[in-house]
Amino acid sequence: MIALENVDLVLFAGQSNMAGRGCAAEAAACPPEAGWEYRAVSAPDALYPIGEPFGWNENVPGAIDDGTKKTGSMVSAFAAEYHRLSGRRLVCVSASKGGTSSQEWVEGLAADAAARLTRAQSYLRAIGCTPQRTFVLWCQGETDGDHAVTAAQYRGRFERIWTRLRQAGAERCGLIEIGHFNRRVFPQGLYGLTGEQLDAQYAVIRAAQRQIVREVDGVFPAGSFEGHEADMKDEFHYRQSAYNAVGAAAARECLLAMSQTPDIPSA
Repeated sequence: MIALENVDLVLFAGQSNMAGRGCAAEAAACPPEAGWEYRAVSAPDALYPIGEPFGWNENVPGAIDDGTKKTGSMVSAFAAEYHRLSGRRLVCVSASKGGTSSQEWVEGLAADAAARLTRAQSYLRAIGCTPQRTFVLWCQGETDGDHAVTAAQYRGRFERIWTRLRQAGAERCGLIEIGHFNRRVFPQGLYGLTGEQLDAQYAVIRAAQRQIVREVDGVFPAGSFEGHEADMKDEFHYRQSAYNAVGAAAARECLLAMSQTPDIPSA
């Protein structure tokens, strides 16, 4: 029997560091009472335990399709910490694809993510569940750093993405900042740029994200990968320990931000 009380709905959207390139066996344990995964693509008629790799097989050809690249994410840590601090249960929906730019999200991926969120809402209504809060956790921008996207371009595209998700029913968005290009281990860089040059372009995206959480309605800061450079495993991605830490921190930040409204318990 599924307990339908004290439920929040969250869409996990972004690129590879949201999708997760860690190790599922090292992911934070997520107790069954913390909530469920809603598989909007592969199995949309039920709820499933939250586990890693989260979002496995949630692929739409030509849209959000991460193949078999998901290996361990922040989602289990997020859900476990969110429940531990608030007593609330999460319904979690996967909407992440590695290597995606903000322009790709504008051109089609945001529509797929919105459709997944809408499908989750419809399913929950059908089983008599009304989430108290519906929100997005967003982590994306490394590809934009690789492409030397400007702060103004990133913000403009993000606002279009966020508008689309709000239209689908998302009320708030917790934004997790990207981290660094792994310049220390890969000083030679990529794409004809040195590691330091690429990292400077990532800093432009982080600056844009910090401006977004200050100025864009409904968006709040939910942590950062910036402090986890020593825990990187390749040019772009992190060991599972970083995903666990960032996921738990994001849960605390989300609860803190939403505790400003009377119907969400304070962390």
